[in-house]
Amino acid sequence: CGYLCGLPVKNYEITDTGFPCVEFFPAGEGNAMGRELSQEEINALSVVAMSGSVAEALSLGDARGGENDLLELQQLFQRSKEFIGAAQQQEMTRWGALTSYQLITANKDKYEALVEAFKAKKSVAECVAVIEGRA
Repeated sequence: CGYLCGLPVKNYEITDTGFPCVEFFPAGEGNAMGRELSQEEINALSVVAMSGSVAEALSLGDARGGENDLLELQQLFQRSKEFIGAAQQQEMTRWGALTSYQLITANKDKYEALVEAFKAKKSVAECVAVIEGRA
């Protein structure tokens, strides 16, 4: 979902649980670590943070790693340039989950091909080609 939200992929690895963990290049100006994030970045990262849980729920019927995703999203909200209150955080979390669901289901064939590319340990460039429909 991150790539489809405009975040450039830096690397990925398959975790011990068998799920991919994708690392993105920082967007915007300066070092991403510790700096405030724009609303556009928060929006994209809300989708990314929820996409793992959504994909897990779609494939397994349950999302066991969702708690970590929500904690990560909470940390992102705290780095927003503009204050995001509790009600808005809930709305953005729901929106992120819905948007990731829509992206995954609308691109189901590409998603499944990407999962296979991850399993085959293809390069980032090869994985991007899968997403773009060039592989």
